Amino acid sequence: MPKLYISVDVETSGPTPGKYSLLSIGACVVGDTTKQFYRELKPLNCTAIPDALKVCVPGFRNLDPYRHTEEFNPHSPAFSPQRVMKILSEKGEEPSIVMPDFADWINQVSVNLESIEAAAPIKFDGMFTSWYFDQFCPGQNPLGYRGEDIGSLYRGVTGNMQARLEDLGLRKKSLPHNALEDAIIQAQEMEAVLELMKK
Repeated sequence: MPKLYISVDVETSGPTPGKYSLLSIGACVVGDTTKQFYRELKPLNCTAIPDALKVCVPGFRNLDPYRHTEEFNPHSPAFSPQRVMKILSEKGEEPSIVMPDFADWINQVSVNLESIEAAAPIKFDGMFTSWYFDQFCPGQNPLGYRGEDIGSLYRGVTGNMQARLEDLGLRKKSLPHNALEDAIIQAQEMEAVLELMKK
């Protein structure tokens, strides 16, 4: 069966699912980034690592109305992880709704194709998507156990263990840390790696 790569990016409150929460998920089809999925989720709990939130706060659309206040500025001494998590709890969607919707979207874009999750790094993003699928729609994970690490593929095709995806020149100094925008950049990088593999 032909493969369809789905670029996935997540933003979270910490390093592991269950203890910490998946706060947003973005995905798009590698080769057609106009086919997109994006949602912001209600946290499981109030547990958060402040430095993790500082990284992902600029990308949350639910926080747009609050950007003028110092509590939501990750560069401000007044930054408040508690306030951030409170707003995300109020405005985020239930994971029990988001994950079945995500599964439905994947199934719709991958009819007669084998859907493969692609991420950078797959260990992090894939860990969260797998746990959330299992927790909130068990038996409905269309990505299964499959996954490709885009950075590893790139190092393999170049034969250079020091190669980094940034070397492709498709991302700016840093990722925007909006899950959908990051997923689109990753999809473009995956497309570039697949082209290199053809040569």
